[in-house]
Amino acid sequence: MKFIKSLILIIVLTTTNVIIFSCNSGKNNKSDKNNDTVNVESDKINYPKDTTLDQIAALLAGDNADAFKDVFTDKMVFWNDYKTSIDTPWQRITDERLSRMDKWTKNEVSTKINDTSLLFYPFSGPDFLNAFYLFPNANDYVLVAMEKLGTIPDLYSMTEKDLESYLDAVNFGLRDIYKRSYFITGNMDQDLRKQKVDGVLPLLYVFLNRTGHEIYEFGYYRLENDAISFTKIESPTNSLEVSECIWFKIKKKGDKKLKNLFYFYGDISDDGFVKNPVFLQYLQNLRTCNTFIKSASYLSHYETFSNIRDMVLNNSGSVLEDDTGIPFRYFVDDWTYYLFGIYEKPISDFQSTYLFQKDLDEAYKTSEVKPLDFSLGYHWRSGNQNWMLYVKNSETPEEEAKNPAQE
Repeated sequence: MKFIKSLILIIVLTTTNVIIFSCNSGKNNKSDKNNDTVNVESDKINYPKDTTLDQIAALLAGDNADAFKDVFTDKMVFWNDYKTSIDTPWQRITDERLSRMDKWTKNEVSTKINDTSLLFYPFSGPDFLNAFYLFPNANDYVLVAMEKLGTIPDLYSMTEKDLESYLDAVNFGLRDIYKRSYFITGNMDQDLRKQKVDGVLPLLYVFLNRTGHEIYEFGYYRLENDAISFTKIESPTNSLEVSECIWFKIKKKGDKKLKNLFYFYGDISDDGFVKNPVFLQYLQNLRTCNTFIKSASYLSHYETFSNIRDMVLNNSGSVLEDDTGIPFRYFVDDWTYYLFGIYEKPISDFQSTYLFQKDLDEAYKTSEVKPLDFSLGYHWRSGNQNWMLYVKNSETPEEEAKNPAQE
């Protein structure tokens, strides 16, 4: 079944039968900037593409600077050094981490879940990279974190010196992903809030390019009070009392379908939802999803994050997480679990009797546990990572495939 062009938000994000945007019949027709309609067909690409978006992604990711040759000097000395500064660590993490994750998810994750479902990634930061490698077949991605959306300056009109300084700032913001596989909150405060890079947007561009995606459209959007419809906005307000997001239309090179990537700037603590209840309603209305949680500071262990924990348990067909996610005790009668790696006490930054899970420790001692050959999470120094896959017993791939929201 083809998507109805003007109802993408209904079919892709929720199961609510409400018309979100006004209908547009023209092939390349768009409404005014305050009420944009998103058009897509599921079996072929018939959608206007903003080619500058791929140019920006290629530049930031150290892929190519063909569109910016007028800015750099003839010898392109800085650009060649910048490209090498990204190519080298990227090749290393591909060999040591990403290629192994790709093999692992094909053998151990995708075979047990409906891997084409929406992926929900709370506490994500701008980490589309790991989300994609673990869930490459997800039909859409919804990321949520406390890092601001950010902007991209007019790179085309920059001086060479300013452009070089900006690219250095982008590369500096990637250092924790190269070394640890996750973003450190304190470093993100410095990298994405106080420096030339003012939010997650530039890093999302990098990850989209480096994972082989084309970008068809980008915009900032605000969730309206009905918790269903969105309005396109010129720039984010950076207020946690409204729900604003980055919305990309993307396609993996070689694929025939467009996908949505959403990054929401949001406080998903219980107090955050008190200030912005519309966002909680929106998340509760998401269709059945797979959820991914990692390096999440153990926030889901605390009662101050009970709403997001309940939302994940209610909406998810599966949950893939390390021990910083939802505690083992919440996955009881209705879930089948699969254990990987080595479970040990939390690292020193999170030492707490409460955070060490005796029941999970016992499960690791008495259940079948498969090894991991990659490091992804807080225990990057020792490599003793733990990963758990929980699959809801009532959700099988065959059953979920019949969900009208997936058609």
